[in-house]
Amino acid sequence: MEEDFPRGGTEKKTTESKNTRETVVTKKRKVARQDEKQKTKEQKVERGDLKLNTSTTVEILHLRNLKIGTLMLGCVKEVSDFEAVVGFSSGLVGYLPICNICDSYTSILKDNLDSEDSLKEVVPLPQLLTPGMLIRCVVSSLDSIKEGHTSLKVSINPKGVNKVLSSGSLKPGMTLSGCVESVEDHGFLVDIGISGTKAFLPKQSTSSKKGIKSDKSDLNVGQYMTVLIEEVKNDGRVVRLSQDPQALGKACAETQQGWTLDTLLPGLLIRGHIKRVTPHGLIVTYLSSFTGMVDFLHLDEDKASTYNTGDEVLARVLYVEPSTRHVGLSLRRHLLPPGGAVLDDISSERVSEVVQGCKMSALHHHSGALMKMPDGTAAFVHKNLTKEAKEEFNPNRLLTQPKHTLRIIDYSPMERMHMGTLRRSTVQTELFRYQDIKVGQIVEGTVTDLQKHGAYVRITNHIKGLIPKIHLADVVLKNPEKLFTNGLKVKCRVLSLDAQQKKLCLTRKKALVESTLPLFLSYADARVGRVSHGFIVCVKDFGCIVRFYEDVKGLVPKPELSTEYVANPEELFFVGQVVQAKVLDCDEEKKTLRLSFRAVTEGDVKEAQTAKFDFVVGKTVEVKVRRKVLDGLEVSIVPEEVPAFIPTVHLSDHVTNCLPLWMVLEEGDTISNIMCLSKTKKKGITLTKKPLLKACLEDDGIPKNFSELQVGMQMVGWVKNIMPYGIFVDFPYELFGLAPKAAMGDQFITDTSTVFDIGQTVVAKVTNLDEKKSRFLVSLRVSELSLSEEGSQARLIQGLKERKAIFEMMNCRGESDVLQQLSAVSLGDKLKVTVGDNMEDGSVALTSDQLSEATVLVSKYHTEGEDCLPLKNVFLINFKLLQQNSHCHENNLFLGDVKEAQTAKFDFVVGKVI
Repeated sequence: MEEDFPRGGTEKKTTESKNTRETVVTKKRKVARQDEKQKTKEQKVERGDLKLNTSTTVEILHLRNLKIGTLMLGCVKEVSDFEAVVGFSSGLVGYLPICNICDSYTSILKDNLDSEDSLKEVVPLPQLLTPGMLIRCVVSSLDSIKEGHTSLKVSINPKGVNKVLSSGSLKPGMTLSGCVESVEDHGFLVDIGISGTKAFLPKQSTSSKKGIKSDKSDLNVGQYMTVLIEEVKNDGRVVRLSQDPQALGKACAETQQGWTLDTLLPGLLIRGHIKRVTPHGLIVTYLSSFTGMVDFLHLDEDKASTYNTGDEVLARVLYVEPSTRHVGLSLRRHLLPPGGAVLDDISSERVSEVVQGCKMSALHHHSGALMKMPDGTAAFVHKNLTKEAKEEFNPNRLLTQPKHTLRIIDYSPMERMHMGTLRRSTVQTELFRYQDIKVGQIVEGTVTDLQKHGAYVRITNHIKGLIPKIHLADVVLKNPEKLFTNGLKVKCRVLSLDAQQKKLCLTRKKALVESTLPLFLSYADARVGRVSHGFIVCVKDFGCIVRFYEDVKGLVPKPELSTEYVANPEELFFVGQVVQAKVLDCDEEKKTLRLSFRAVTEGDVKEAQTAKFDFVVGKTVEVKVRRKVLDGLEVSIVPEEVPAFIPTVHLSDHVTNCLPLWMVLEEGDTISNIMCLSKTKKKGITLTKKPLLKACLEDDGIPKNFSELQVGMQMVGWVKNIMPYGIFVDFPYELFGLAPKAAMGDQFITDTSTVFDIGQTVVAKVTNLDEKKSRFLVSLRVSELSLSEEGSQARLIQGLKERKAIFEMMNCRGESDVLQQLSAVSLGDKLKVTVGDNMEDGSVALTSDQLSEATVLVSKYHTEGEDCLPLKNVFLINFKLLQQNSHCHENNLFLGDVKEAQTAKFDFVVGKVI
């Protein structure tokens, strides 16, 4: 019956009739009469209007609402050899396989696979699609993959995108998507996916578009393009196309072109009027009576609060769902003329960043939350990401929290907005992106799939890696399926990493994972005389090729294979075998290595493992920064070049100095007066620069094991973990104790997370010993501790010295006006300022000629009883380095030593408003 309906009509009434038939049989004839009336009438767009008006609410595009056949406008984010990553509305991400371009390109791929000829004639996918390009897509598959996720795959094949069009529906002025089918002498035949229609694009009508390589306007077979119909001949059997950017930019869908709800396509530019303004967006009418929705993510930011019923708007069609006739529109400026062809802003360097102090500006119960980050940038958090996976959505809990901590997980070019998550598990994870992983790092994961070529391992929800077959064990397994099953937990070491292509190669060979020898991560690491573990990748008559990490590999000549003569290397060695190799010669520029097996002695191995370094807790060393990671510094102890690690929280006793110190230190910097803290097989050597802890380690009376602990003993430690019932405190020599909630301070504590910070230096008193379980309790109450005033002043001065050193290092490495101005003043200096605006938190903004490039603030606690008049003299007492703010007359100058309960002992007022 459906073909009897005119094109453009909707099926709302028919659907209602079908539903009614199930319960009320007597209404069949009435519905039939209505259907007959519709057959005799011309196309009724009013029915489309009724259909779209059934949506009483406006929602964002959800993945769960997508169906095969849904048409969407997307932006190419990444292009690899075999697929492209496409970003859609609401931050959705889909994948475009190389076989879903067009029939002519797929035919070329098949011909090359079936023939023995070279594949050079095949134009690679990155030449057909470029990042930033807007493309019209159709959903080709929605496959449920493991762990409850759905894989969205799309196609740009014109036969799928333009499936609803026919030769008779083509009109001049229409814009369509197509792909080059063949290259002719005077132009190009373009596949627009309509049977019986030949589309021709003259060469003079082409132009070199941004992001597309063009040589004399020549295009490749399979090249995607958006084209404008200039002329239609022979009832649509022949059409002439144009790629003129100006004409395409102005082309707007008109009623006389015959667009219907069946033929509507994403990417079309339409003029409409606002029918209704809702809290979640707009409902817009266009093309006589069609209705579309504009969700809150696609409102024009500058006009979001000024939209009124009846206003005329220019909009871009984002998606069309054929079965429900839902149409999504966008009013975002970057998608409208003069833009709308190629987007410049498609990625963000802030992805993976954890942002604290975010405010929730709006909460849409069916969609998610709009967040405002401290710098004013907006971010969207999907409803499912405002909570943990197994928690229930609780909007009241979200709204009662004044500030939130979110992690930026993606960037959506369609909205030009960051996508975030409030899930604690994601915010707190150390490994979020492939860029967070380092070659040679030990990681743990879960086997998700076993193939002939190896096992796939999930490291985190966002990171997956491959263990090649030869790396599943120390020997090559004939039947790996007997040992590897889905869900198996494995410990691996990273062999190689391509963060851009998201390719992570791992090894599970025990000899490599547990190796204590130095790692050859680059040819610079393979110095003459060094010994390291590697694995054989090739065995030849002339010797063996050994590979280490990344692309570092070298040759072991036949004479160096053994102390005895080796006639046939293949009889003694095999591919995948783990070996110890000593460097005989290395050329960094040519990237060549000459190695030896027979030159490796037991003494070489021990020397490589210890590197002539005698580790002792409390030993003072000098280190050189090798690499900066998220939670600290990877360093080498000089001159032995032993690898070690300094956690960020161990750079200072003052918590607020730790991150600035980490920021100003660079690779290659030398740090003196570092003390050895611990050494484990998993973490290696850990160092500390905390002055209090260093002084504690110099004391011979410090307990070195549990048996030396005594009740009443006072020790220096640092906060290891914060729990609702108390905090765990770490001490030297691998000792740790628990400070119950009641013993964390002299005052009553309601929330343990607001009192101390992870890594904060504390002084603790042992209050209880459980010898059977080797556990002990400590107290952090200031009233129970013996603390001297001289000691607190010394720590305060040390913190100020660190701040001064930070400024000096920042000033030496940057010519910023802000840094120069801040370095020209000192704490305690008097400044002449002008009183500015009152802030929301009660603080007062000031301006000063001496700090014209910085923000000067007076906290609300130091404005009480003072008249905020212009030209006041104040004392400068604190700098906020990371935000480039200066604070005047602030009592918390002694920063990060001990919070709340313990700071009462060390309050220090520096200045007073005069």
